Amino acid sequence: MNRVLLGGLACGLALLLAACSSGLSDNGPLGNSGQNSGTLCYTATRGGVVQDGFEEFNDTDGTVTVDRVALVHPRHLRLIAAWIGEGNTPIGRVGRGYPHPTKAWKRIPGAIIHHNHGQEVINLEIVVKPTAKLGTATAIDMYYEADGTHYVRRFTDGLKVPVGGKC
Repeated sequence: MNRVLLGGLACGLALLLAACSSGLSDNGPLGNSGQNSGTLCYTATRGGVVQDGFEEFNDTDGTVTVDRVALVHPRHLRLIAAWIGEGNTPIGRVGRGYPHPTKAWKRIPGAIIHHNHGQEVINLEIVVKPTAKLGTATAIDMYYEADGTHYVRRFTDGLKVPVGGKC
């Protein structure tokens, strides 16, 4: 009887994993994670935050809605806020403190992005806060939907945020 129960649990878990992992594609209109990777380091003051607007991308086709942004493998680092800036929107800042969003910035969740043209790029701007002497994340994931399909766009640069120290 234990073998049957364990076998049923194993099958159920396998079905659950297959269902969960097959719902997202990384090859959507916002591109995929096939880019350079490294670690971006910004210092924070005690109790302070850091803004990162280094992630830029293109929308190759249609309109998408950004559902959420998440840090990948965060350790002592918390995501506070996220925005999208389209076209020639002055975003892409990095460093200590909060950014000063303009009316053109779109808050996530719910940011709608349109197909961009020519030299225009789209930027992701996030604010993170370290919760210990050193906060880290290995990457940033942006979850979005286009034409009823759900995608994930991974920005492969990791984050390193020391408090009061140097990079």
